[in-house]
Amino acid sequence: MRPPARRGRRLALPALLSLLTCSLAFALVSKDVKKEVKQSKNLEKSGISEKNDIDLKGIAFVIQSQSNSFHAKKAEQLKQSILKQAADLTQEVPRVLLLHQLAQQEGAWTILPLLPHFSVTYSRNSSWIFFCEEETRIQIPQLLEALRRYDPSKEWFLGKALHDEESTIIHHYAFSENPTVFKYPDFAAGWALSIPLVNKLTKRLKSESLKSDFTIDLKHEIALYIWDRGDGPPLTPVPEFCTDGVDSSCATTFHSFLPLCGNPVKKKDIFVAVKTCKKFHGDRIPIVKQTWAGQAGHIEYYSDYADSSIPTVDLGIPNTERGHCGKTFAILERFLSHSYDNIAWLVIVDDDTLISISRLQHLLSCYDASEPVFLGERYGYGLGTGGYSYVTGGGGMVFSREAIRRLLASKCRCYSNDAPDDMVLGMCFSGLGIPVTHSPLFHQRVDAVPGNSMKMERRNI
Repeated sequence: MRPPARRGRRLALPALLSLLTCSLAFALVSKDVKKEVKQSKNLEKSGISEKNDIDLKGIAFVIQSQSNSFHAKKAEQLKQSILKQAADLTQEVPRVLLLHQLAQQEGAWTILPLLPHFSVTYSRNSSWIFFCEEETRIQIPQLLEALRRYDPSKEWFLGKALHDEESTIIHHYAFSENPTVFKYPDFAAGWALSIPLVNKLTKRLKSESLKSDFTIDLKHEIALYIWDRGDGPPLTPVPEFCTDGVDSSCATTFHSFLPLCGNPVKKKDIFVAVKTCKKFHGDRIPIVKQTWAGQAGHIEYYSDYADSSIPTVDLGIPNTERGHCGKTFAILERFLSHSYDNIAWLVIVDDDTLISISRLQHLLSCYDASEPVFLGERYGYGLGTGGYSYVTGGGGMVFSREAIRRLLASKCRCYSNDAPDDMVLGMCFSGLGIPVTHSPLFHQRVDAVPGNSMKMERRNI
């Protein structure tokens, strides 16, 4: 199976289709969103005199967990917190599910493939499926109070509303006339689906399979699927679903984006490989050196031309305009074959990537380098039809030595030097049973750098 062309081309067709349908979509969603928000405001103004009876046994909690040992432990801690609160309230123990344990299929993290399971398993005895991230903090009494405002016999899609200030490529330029009108949930604050909506979505999934497409920003894509061009409900904002926790009425808050796991990994244990080429030696590399390169303990620049003034290492791989699979695999092989035996981590970045080495040191302290770790911003390809997850290369890719060792011990390699390296790596690791570990700290965003004509990809990490 060959991955398709690079992301710039991949997004062109969806972006065009999105633009062609955007006028109709905008009109429909604008009407629906205004109606739902007005209803929500009217409920709040009226004091919400009529409440729906619900207890914890009517909620199935789904923690959007990952199989990596660090993330699995965090998810288990949240599960125990929910169960303890239930015990303190002397309520029946709720069902708390860890996403990575529900199914072995590659695309389970995209949620939609699991809705039929939720429909079959929980439609008789539950009213809500409540999703949250492993760092979400939940106050059970406030959550119950918030959910009682909504009639569980109706179709509800609840969450903390986010919107785009301007149209963006990762959302295929959806609602380009006014992107603020479409709301999608902040997963960190938790989000909920009523069982009637889960059942409706399940029927749709059975009648029409998920398209074999790219999963880039899951929360936006789920909201689009649920809304279904006006045939489904838009997101209803719930003020008690919070991330900052400044209000005592908050049912949820978000703990931290940068986990703290003890002493940071030492700089000498991180090797940074910068991919570049001759034509960018003069403009991109100076910016790398002026910003973050000085923080790195070990750093090398890999190019198609040996330049002693930088210096760069010529890997013997010609530069390619699209994918850089040949160059990336050459870097991986060099890391294992040269005298880097005591270095636990390899980070591969492009020459237009900005990172914080100090934040990376803190993040990596949470992971066990003896495990096969492949870390970054997770995308998906064809997950509705047996595809695979991958770390998008533009955001930086982090490998433990063990992950590289297992990869190179396999026969999985590039089918050409210009193949998309990130997708080939995702396909290889998927075949080896090594999952992508996602971190929002590698979120990709392209901005113009003041004073420079080039584009730099900014990172949260």
